[in-house]
Amino acid sequence: MAKREKVAVKICVGTACFVQGGADLLLYDEFLDPIVLAHCEIEGVSCLGKCKEADSKESAPFVQVGDIIHGDMTEEKFCRLVTEAVHA
Repeated sequence: MAKREKVAVKICVGTACFVQGGADLLLYDEFLDPIVLAHCEIEGVSCLGKCKEADSKESAPFVQVGDIIHGDMTEEKFCRLVTEAVHA
């Protein structure tokens, strides 16, 4: 059986995202299941550019899981999305 690649996760820490909860998401190792965490490559990034989109229905903070950017991120939503991506 081939080894699966780790799920790439990017947490936006641009100003808007940082002050609206992105800073708390950087503490993911305190609330994300360690088994799920072992299958992820998580990093903070300076900006995902989503705040600048006029037609965006979501707001900061933003997180990219794989190729999809998600907004209105909370710890609970973060855990759910990352866990789903790991088990996909």
